[in-house]
Amino acid sequence: MVFQTDLKLANLLRVLLFILFLPSVVSAQDVVLSFKNEELSRRITKDSYSIQNAENNNLAIIILERKDAAAYLFDSKLKELTAFTTENIKSKYKEILGYSIDNDIYSVFYANNTRSKFAFHQLDFKSKTSSVKEIELNLDKKEILLDAINYNNNLFLFTANNNNLLTLRKYNGDAFEVLKTFNLKEIKEYTSLINSKIAIGIFVLAGSETSNVTKIDTRIPNTIERTSNKNKLYQKENIVQLTFDNNEEHTVLYTIDLDKLDLKVKTYPYPKPRLNDAFKKANSFLFEDKIYQIASSKDEMAVEIKDLEGNLLKDFYVNRDMNINFKNSPIIQEGATALPFVTTRKLEQTTKYLRKISSGNPGINVQKIDGKYYVTLGGYQVIYTGGISPVVSTPNMNGVFISYNPTYLSYSGYTTTKSTYFNTILDLNFNHIKGKLDSNNFDRIEAFKKEIKYNTAEDVFYLNDTLYFGYFNLKESLYNLVKF
Repeated sequence: MVFQTDLKLANLLRVLLFILFLPSVVSAQDVVLSFKNEELSRRITKDSYSIQNAENNNLAIIILERKDAAAYLFDSKLKELTAFTTENIKSKYKEILGYSIDNDIYSVFYANNTRSKFAFHQLDFKSKTSSVKEIELNLDKKEILLDAINYNNNLFLFTANNNNLLTLRKYNGDAFEVLKTFNLKEIKEYTSLINSKIAIGIFVLAGSETSNVTKIDTRIPNTIERTSNKNKLYQKENIVQLTFDNNEEHTVLYTIDLDKLDLKVKTYPYPKPRLNDAFKKANSFLFEDKIYQIASSKDEMAVEIKDLEGNLLKDFYVNRDMNINFKNSPIIQEGATALPFVTTRKLEQTTKYLRKISSGNPGINVQKIDGKYYVTLGGYQVIYTGGISPVVSTPNMNGVFISYNPTYLSYSGYTTTKSTYFNTILDLNFNHIKGKLDSNNFDRIEAFKKEIKYNTAEDVFYLNDTLYFGYFNLKESLYNLVKF
């Protein structure tokens, strides 16, 4: 009997150990690439970024550590082709805006903190050497860099001025040549493209001019903090879409074809209120050739889903005296609360939700998970503190800001957002359906990170429409790429 009891205890222990270590085993199965670099320090935090070659699907992974850069090149099956360690670019260049690829030379475009100085860090994977090429943009006096995009291994720049003239430039290997200038006459506000304000405490003053357009990747769970921005840039291959929600009447959508260099414009009227003369705030989000619009005040909120021809497909409405019967989650308020050390709380009343989202900027995010639309509806309010701070804050990395990768930008702010929102689930006909929310890819990455230690140089990116999480293990001097 004692022997049988010991045997049962032993079997039970094996089962418990199997369950205990099962997450690690499952996670290990998702590691698609792993390589060592013992030349890099085990004590210094690092940055990393990745570049996919559009012609052959080769993948470059670069790990940055102070004065050194370790560059790796893999083929489409993640087999290593070459690797070398070289000198990093000067520390004054803090932001990576984009890249250009010419055969084996990967030219990474950098800017300093104020975007007044620019340089290329050219990585030659054939000769295993690198060089730095400083470059002038030769912009007009009142023109600023708006954003950079990549298409077919080419680097394009959008520049703008306060007259709402948008200029498209392309890097030709020596300089940025002007391709075309577009007059965005449908947007009226002179701050539509350029933000020329800074905050000192609660006071907003004129200051340095920065881009007023936010780049969005629709494949990921964007935070309301990002989608509540009034002006957005979306890109899918050669098509660039710009939306502007800074007037009281409608969303303005511009579509630019990088191949044809033409511009199309269409407007979409905002939802109409039922209690008041007009909504105070409105915003939009593009997803799968549909436009989602939200409009709100402290008394009511309306949401409309339209096709890009402007036809109404579905609408939702709630006012202060109604329960929100189309939500699948509680109303969540994230960020500072009245209680010390409490950063998240649930709101019960519709009136509180409407007041919160209307005191800032409303926003929408849409994702498609298992054949259903997950829609987040909420708002974000910038809270000014003492000192000088930009009107719109942006998540940052340890040392280098990788602005060309909106996937990582969204992930870096995913767990630190400051907003009020709820989630709803819609079927393919945009009807609300009941049910619990499934975890998304960012949730799964966060769960995975709880199992690992000593990680730095984190990167989140898409490769052939599959999401990957990369990180460097300081203790093992090992870089891992995990598929999600």
